[in-house]
Amino acid sequence: MQLFFNIRVIMKYKISIVIPVYNVEKYIETAFNSIKNQTIGFNNLEVIMVNDCSRDNSGKIIDKYSNEYDNCIAIHLKENSGAAGRPRNVAIENASSDFVMFLDPDDYYEKNACKILYDEMLKGDRDIVFGGFIKKNGINRSRHNYKWLNGESNIEKIDDNINILFLAPSLPSKIIKREFLIKKNIKFLESVPGQDTVFIVEVLLNAKGIKVLKNKYIYTYVFRDDSITNNLTLKYFKGAMFSLKERYYLYKKFGKEKYFRIHSNNFLNFFLPKILATDMNSEGEIKQILEYTHWFINKCVEIGSKPRSNMLLFLFNLMVKEDIENIIVYKKVYNQDIKGSIEKIARLQSVKGWVSYKTSNIIKRAKNKFI
Repeated sequence: MQLFFNIRVIMKYKISIVIPVYNVEKYIETAFNSIKNQTIGFNNLEVIMVNDCSRDNSGKIIDKYSNEYDNCIAIHLKENSGAAGRPRNVAIENASSDFVMFLDPDDYYEKNACKILYDEMLKGDRDIVFGGFIKKNGINRSRHNYKWLNGESNIEKIDDNINILFLAPSLPSKIIKREFLIKKNIKFLESVPGQDTVFIVEVLLNAKGIKVLKNKYIYTYVFRDDSITNNLTLKYFKGAMFSLKERYYLYKKFGKEKYFRIHSNNFLNFFLPKILATDMNSEGEIKQILEYTHWFINKCVEIGSKPRSNMLLFLFNLMVKEDIENIIVYKKVYNQDIKGSIEKIARLQSVKGWVSYKTSNIIKRAKNKFI
């Protein structure tokens, strides 16, 4: 790959910040300003923005930043890759700092994010340090600070506290040694959703020196209905299953397949609600989703993984049976208004071919959901 070069003042930056850019003209200014306002000093940061063929003014905006600031680089890909993996890989290859951080252009850092992570990195021989984050969904804000994390939060390798392996990927909350990524040849999957989860699993399985900062907030994650992650198309489900299988192969490669059972339990509780939420309800669409998820569902049955809630267990058992007709019925019932929903859920008990277990708890939970 041909690297990007620009004539600029040669200096050593403390951190290279990687920003993938695609159709984010409404958000990127807030993200960029959060970098400019870092207490570590903007001049200590190298900002690498990679435009994935945006159709709005995002490309012009990052060119403006690049022209105004010597520490900012704008790179434009010739073809759209369809996900953030390739832009992130290109940015890492062009980074010059010892450490890299990541920021999605619709999120933003807390003011002391870079200083907190950088200072912690210098306290020991570590490959990765990360903290918590704030999730913003409209006016609602929730804090994820890992105070509940069991076991040591400063460890040599992931086997010393496997609970760290199953935290949210939250890529912008992390700082990683760039030399470590190059030496281990760790890269993002390209052109598929969920590549950040595969990347973080590979980093943690390889890392020597891991530090989790409890009760330290690094960035705010802004939930967007129109983001790629929340665009629940067939392409999304196919990509999500591809990245999940890659995670399984990583566990297998490192001889840690036993960890995948915990991983799959968590993933079921994240993934099944997306199947319920998607507006794809035709027989052909559900059949396609079942084809994409067939490997994963069978693997869950094999290793004994199940979702925690009865509402999701209901759907899981239907997927095991590949009962397309009743999956469609249940999806419609789950997403309907209160009128008639409880009655229809109860009526599913008598549908031919229905799963053989008690549904009283599911109906009870449905009442709690709809009322």
